[in-house]
Amino acid sequence: MDNFLDFLVKKSDIGKNEYFNYRQPQKTACTRQNKAPYEKITEPVADDYVVFDLETTGMKAGVNGITEIGAVKVIDGEIAGVFNTLVDPEQFIPYYITNITHITNDMVAGKRTIGEVLPEFLEFAGELPLIAHNAPFDMSFIIHNAAKLGIEVKNPVLDTLCLSRKYNKECEKHNLAYLTGFFNIQLKNAHRAYFDALATERIYRIIKKKYNETLKQNA
Repeated sequence: MDNFLDFLVKKSDIGKNEYFNYRQPQKTACTRQNKAPYEKITEPVADDYVVFDLETTGMKAGVNGITEIGAVKVIDGEIAGVFNTLVDPEQFIPYYITNITHITNDMVAGKRTIGEVLPEFLEFAGELPLIAHNAPFDMSFIIHNAAKLGIEVKNPVLDTLCLSRKYNKECEKHNLAYLTGFFNIQLKNAHRAYFDALATERIYRIIKKKYNETLKQNA
């Protein structure tokens, strides 16, 4: 049960303690001290960037595998590149994960493994900042698998979940499904990496616009 609920809130603004109000509140990834193994950018200041999303067989990097990577590269305000591929996780995809992502074991059978795909994704990203919704989750898988390949990930990272909490004060929630509905952002095939990345990129633009307007007001 916990594994299923964990996956459902992967991009959510709630913590495990809020499932049924039976656990004590915990600090979120946005409020706890920065102990992440990557450089955090805490304001939406990146103009050129790569927004990405992962789908996985579960919640724990090092235990679970990546089944899909989707990303868009933005340069000078325009989408300049796309990265989108299924990945063989080399392990069984549980039914409840397939029920959410619609990625089946047959779909990933014979696809390239993360050892083959990840270097290509990191080359695609180059030195650009990486943006993800609930970045600690996605980055934990990226960093773990990169380390297995002897690769150090040096890209700075922005988390649109944290940024949304800071700048979208009018929103009651900050998960991807809620935000796309609130801002009338089309989200086809939710919980597929490329489409989630596209939606996250639109959310980042909204947050960045609010940030820039705040700077003008305080100038």
